[in-house]
Amino acid sequence: MKFIINGKSFQANRCIKGILVDPKLPKGFDFTPNDQRPQSHQKFFGLPYIVSYCEAGFYLAKHTDEYAEQRRAYWEAIGCDEWFKAWPNGIRFDVHCLDGGAWDRPTYWGCFATLAEALECAKAGVA
Repeated sequence: MKFIINGKSFQANRCIKGILVDPKLPKGFDFTPNDQRPQSHQKFFGLPYIVSYCEAGFYLAKHTDEYAEQRRAYWEAIGCDEWFKAWPNGIRFDVHCLDGGAWDRPTYWGCFATLAEALECAKAGVA
């Protein structure tokens, strides 16, 4: 979906009170030095956003490398239970912001068990 924030257009799965949830980020967004960022990255400066992660079983099912079976076995034996202890709804919500706090990536503000907690962090503007 398309959203307008501060006169700029963004794509994301949702936007709640001006906070993008699962935005479509430009190529190289997570690993570009801030002094080399192209114009497509600049509109995100100072705009906190949330990325949601579903339980890793879905993610691991797609792996085919030499360690895939080992990771899946760990997930089944230990990882799944640990994930749901930390994230009871099966989803982790991470808050990030391109704010200059890190020289080569958006700053990580924290991870939360609920979208409401993540939104509160993003709105507060602090980690």
